[in-house]
Amino acid sequence: CKLSFVLPLVFFRILLRRKEQLVLNDLKGFDNALYISLRKCLKMRDAQFASLKEIEDLPADLSREAYVARQVQATLSPVAMDEIRRGFEDMASLDLLQDVTVCEFRQMLCPTDSHTEATNIRHVFEVIMEDEMAECDAFVEAFWSVIDGFSPEETQRFLLFVTGVESPPEPGTEQMLVQLPFSAFSQEEHIAMLNMLPQAHTCTNTLELPNYYEALLQAGRITEDDNQTAIVKELHAVLQDKLRIAINETAGYELDGGVASGSARREDLDSGVASSGSARRDDHPSPSVGNKNGREVLKQASPPEVSSSIATSSQSVSRPVDLSKPSVVGPGIGDAPPQPQPLEPVQQEKHGVDALLEDLDGALSSPL
Repeated sequence: CKLSFVLPLVFFRILLRRKEQLVLNDLKGFDNALYISLRKCLKMRDAQFASLKEIEDLPADLSREAYVARQVQATLSPVAMDEIRRGFEDMASLDLLQDVTVCEFRQMLCPTDSHTEATNIRHVFEVIMEDEMAECDAFVEAFWSVIDGFSPEETQRFLLFVTGVESPPEPGTEQMLVQLPFSAFSQEEHIAMLNMLPQAHTCTNTLELPNYYEALLQAGRITEDDNQTAIVKELHAVLQDKLRIAINETAGYELDGGVASGSARREDLDSGVASSGSARRDDHPSPSVGNKNGREVLKQASPPEVSSSIATSSQSVSRPVDLSKPSVVGPGIGDAPPQPQPLEPVQQEKHGVDALLEDLDGALSSPL
């Protein structure tokens, strides 16, 4: 998995112990302002340099060169860098990396190359599809026809949506999971699934798709007797539309998302949290999707008129939904806030301040 930011080359020289002796020129490209300042320091007059040492409480016999060396060492190899290197060496053997150059290692971890051509998703990732999808040839064909047809810019946005990083990893080093986690039980729920958008778990490169094939069958837009070309064409149109909305309108990372109208986890339905639309098929929150300290990070596509999320659990879940249906979880957008119901007369008496004080006084004065 690549970092989403670029670290300077000197960092990897220090990490791999290829640069034990740091010099002033190593600051170039890392901290140019400090580099220029230290170069001026080498040309200071004796009186100015003596004042500098006095201000910084440095030894009077410290030379300019030694002072500069100290500053370079403190900047590029602080104590924290020793801890980073120690942790790295606990996980990776330097002997295994001895034939890898610093530039190559940096390229493995950082997005240093600009990708002007579309990334071949099938070549870069080991794509694993859920059996239900893999066994439907028309669904698989339509999916790849959409992915392969993305422009380079759309491919970058797709990578960002699914993995959290625009740049692809080294070919063959990561998996991408494609799952169909939602279940629908009635024809209405199947048809509502056509309004749902894909979502992604960036921790594990997992793309979750509604079962658009079953939804199209239930909606009567395709039949099992249709030839595969017609089915693929209809599926391609739906997948292309939904995926493009998802990658272009993604809302970014969310925590503590929850059940929203239009889709729900089954465990929420079992516990009494009702929701219209389709439900997730998993019977419990799945830790296999990649939790970080029990809190999973997901990325959700949320165009203004299509999706929303309501927090109900500690696990991050967000659902694209159809807002045309009222949600039983809470008031919908534009709904008037619920009005408090008037208390019954008996309740009003019980909740009166005077009655409460009388009860308390009676309890205190009664014999034990």
